[in-house]
Amino acid sequence: MAVERKYERDIDIMLAEEFEVSPEFAAWFLARTRNFSGVEARVVDVKVSVTDHTGESDLVIIFEEEGSQRRFALHIEDKIDAPLQPEQEQRYRRRARAAIDRGEYSDGEVILCSPESYPRNHADAVSFDTFVSYEAISGFLKSHRGDDPRMAYRANFIASAATSTSGSWTRVVDDLTNKFWNTAFEIANKEFPELEMKPLALTKDSTWITLRPQDMPTRPVHIYLSFKGDRGFMDLTFSGCAVSLFSQRVQSILEPGMTMHATGRSTAIRITVDAIKVSSPDDAALMRVRAAFAASVRLIRFYRQNRQLLDQAAIESCV
Repeated sequence: MAVERKYERDIDIMLAEEFEVSPEFAAWFLARTRNFSGVEARVVDVKVSVTDHTGESDLVIIFEEEGSQRRFALHIEDKIDAPLQPEQEQRYRRRARAAIDRGEYSDGEVILCSPESYPRNHADAVSFDTFVSYEAISGFLKSHRGDDPRMAYRANFIASAATSTSGSWTRVVDDLTNKFWNTAFEIANKEFPELEMKPLALTKDSTWITLRPQDMPTRPVHIYLSFKGDRGFMDLTFSGCAVSLFSQRVQSILEPGMTMHATGRSTAIRITVDAIKVSSPDDAALMRVRAAFAASVRLIRFYRQNRQLLDQAAIESCV
């Protein structure tokens, strides 16, 4: 039997069952997380479609560490090909933080599960703590009890979801956009290595990307660079922080040209440069790209020089 059209909800239910009944799968998945790899723990609760006023977490898997009563949770977002919603990853973090504040568990992590190609086509996917691909999940299922017809069916189901073209969004491949960002990547790699920029495959005319050097934390506050090219905004973003509280602690150390802004429910320290539009990578366009990259590096260095103060201000400003 072939199910031609797969939906994210199908994957939610299938993964929920694996976490519920398979300690081997739970351990394999946990080993791929950023914060809990190497921790021996068992699943104590599996929740599907956890909602509050900020939105929905597709899956919430609660673990209890062996030998202690410490509990932590994985908040998992499933994507086949639809784009992330505005501030979706940040809202996942707010739901996790609210549960921690309620005492449901002491720590958490936000995870994206999707086809391997998804992060290359959706630049904002890099902001999740961990990425686990459908292909990797399928490979695990095939290698464990692969002779079981039921397990083989589940492995093929998830693998075929990874190659499915069904869904509401399709990346528009555009040669000019790809050429522009390929050139920008080469410049970043050679001239601005502090950006730690990854190769990009963006949709037509896209100018927004997310950058997060490895030393920028994802918890308790997620900190990253939001590169908003068409607006000329280079933002050092502190997820879930109230600007009114954050600015009281940070305003005095801002450098010339840096301003502070509310971005949704987060706070950004911003440097404004000339706006960037996708175009032929000529001298004028690449001059604007270099100026934007230089501003972004300046924000990274500002964070590193003031890390202790900024981290503490972010923690105290969480909402």
